[in-house]
Amino acid sequence: MAPPASHTLPDSDKPLLIFDFDGTLAQTLETGIAIYNEIAPDWGLRTVTMEEAQELRKLHTRALLDRLGVSRLMAVKLAAHIRRLLHERMDQVKLIPNVSDAIRQLREEGFRMGILSSNSAENVRMFLQRYHLDECFSFIEAGVSLFGKPHRIRNVLKQVKVPAAETMYVGDETRDMEASRKAGVCGLAVCWGANGREAMLTEGPEFCVDTPSEMVAAARHFASHGPPVH
Repeated sequence: MAPPASHTLPDSDKPLLIFDFDGTLAQTLETGIAIYNEIAPDWGLRTVTMEEAQELRKLHTRALLDRLGVSRLMAVKLAAHIRRLLHERMDQVKLIPNVSDAIRQLREEGFRMGILSSNSAENVRMFLQRYHLDECFSFIEAGVSLFGKPHRIRNVLKQVKVPAAETMYVGDETRDMEASRKAGVCGLAVCWGANGREAMLTEGPEFCVDTPSEMVAAARHFASHGPPVH
């Protein structure tokens, strides 16, 4: 059994950055779609092409599930099944290009960082160790329900004793930005994962970026000036 995640943060006055994992740090999209297509017939679902998957990125998470004919209850069970199968293929999953340099830069500048993901702690830890990024993150809060992130974000903030106003959640899905809003933290939407810019903007994130270098710039802006005024 994996050891419990440490929630002890480094001594710094920089904001806390909480990262989603799948699609934000790890390129799990292609592998996830391949797994989905393999098991879809067993769940009474249709398969999707990579071209259709790119179109689905434009949709809000709930609209995407509706398009695929997946109920919220089925989505939770389906995601858990895909996570188990993904574990066997984590060695095939690559890091988002240029994210490693961005994470190391943020760490050097004193940002406190952790991961909150619906993936398993073991999958996340294995992946970070492979890319020598495990020491950049103070905690891994894993196994989060597809729709339970707001509660888990608030719990993390209680554990680490960091105010919501000094916290940014970084994610690649509309539900990540919805979670950040409900938890009262700043939302940083990255547009290289599950949802594209068009979908992400429907949730009104404080920051919306297309590259890891823009992610670093957004974190610096948040540290210096707080969230932008809409």
